[in-house]
Amino acid sequence: MYEFFSIFAGSEEFPVSDSDRIAMESCNGVVVVSAIFNNHDKIRQPVGLGSQTLVDTCFFMFMDDITLQGLYEHKLIPQNSPDYKVGVWRIVKVFSEKLYENPAMNGVIPKYLVHRLFPNSKFSIWIDAKLQLMVDPLLLIHSLVVSKDADMAISKHPYYVHTMEEAMATARWKKWSDIDGLTQQMETYCKNGLLPWTTDKLPYTTGK
Repeated sequence: MYEFFSIFAGSEEFPVSDSDRIAMESCNGVVVVSAIFNNHDKIRQPVGLGSQTLVDTCFFMFMDDITLQGLYEHKLIPQNSPDYKVGVWRIVKVFSEKLYENPAMNGVIPKYLVHRLFPNSKFSIWIDAKLQLMVDPLLLIHSLVVSKDADMAISKHPYYVHTMEEAMATARWKKWSDIDGLTQQMETYCKNGLLPWTTDKLPYTTGK
């Protein structure tokens, strides 16, 4: 029988097994995090890893029951095992009882709460499951954060330069069905100081 712990995101809980919780709390170096929900993506292994990287870096990928079932069917992981691993990724099963119905919303939880899910890690990298990590994560951390004396490095969106553009695209392509909720969220951002984007905000500090 699994014991559970919960990471709270508002009124929601993010339950995983006790063995996964221990592994997550034991990661005290660099953690690379990704997630696949509703079997929408496939596992992509990082490339270009240095010999020391697997010693100093943890790789965790969060999944729901539907995604895990796909891995069972393709015989990538055994059923009824307390721990799963595919390549460098430790697979963390997120129990579905407390998840959102929208899988995109579930992926946001580990993306924005890495600091709570991995409280002892020094640095974290989030990588979307649609992407493959092509650069050693230790090199990324050193070049973009440590050497720049920065707290955070964020990639530039290939199409949008402002949060409002992303919100409009989300509504246009019906990535999130609650348009009224999306509108309320953006209005709240604006009330709390979000300003329209202008060219005065250029250049991006990284240039990329």
